[in-house]
Amino acid sequence: MEMKKMLIVLVASISIVIGIIFGISYGWYAYSNAESKVGGSTAKKVPTVIFAQTERVYSSTTMPIYDGDRYNYATKNSFTITLGEDLKDYETGIEIFLKDIYMANELKIANYKYELLEDGKTISSGNFSNIGSTKNLRLTPMTIKNPASYPTTYTYEFYIWLSEDGTDQNNLMNKGFSAKINVNSAIKK
Repeated sequence: MEMKKMLIVLVASISIVIGIIFGISYGWYAYSNAESKVGGSTAKKVPTVIFAQTERVYSSTTMPIYDGDRYNYATKNSFTITLGEDLKDYETGIEIFLKDIYMANELKIANYKYELLEDGKTISSGNFSNIGSTKNLRLTPMTIKNPASYPTTYTYEFYIWLSEDGTDQNNLMNKGFSAKINVNSAIKK
């Protein structure tokens, strides 16, 4: 009886080992004979982004201002995005966001606002009340640009400010904010 058990265990073990060997062999064969049918190349063309000051947004002297005065007194960063002649045969998508956001917890309120203008028109606006502990904020989703001619330059202005609401906001003054304006692009033929 013991010999029968040992024979069954031996046959089962040999069967498992042979199955593993066949599985590995077939896997190697399939891998080594696999052929990619995907062709193409990666384009190295990108829009040109130029910042008037720096891509960093800094505000350390937070003072309440009226919303109507934001274009005169708010912290402002300007930059341009140029779609060059080399991009005329492609669809170009642009996404703009803030990254590496560091701000005082006191400024994570509805009165601490931002606005992004493209060629003088508001394309994104909001406040920092729901930012929580995240370090990134998408200002625009990936948007396809279809200019009438190339090269084309888009002008952007980003504003942040503490909105005056008629209450005592002294505890919010001189609180810090910093972030980096980041521009991602994607092209497709």
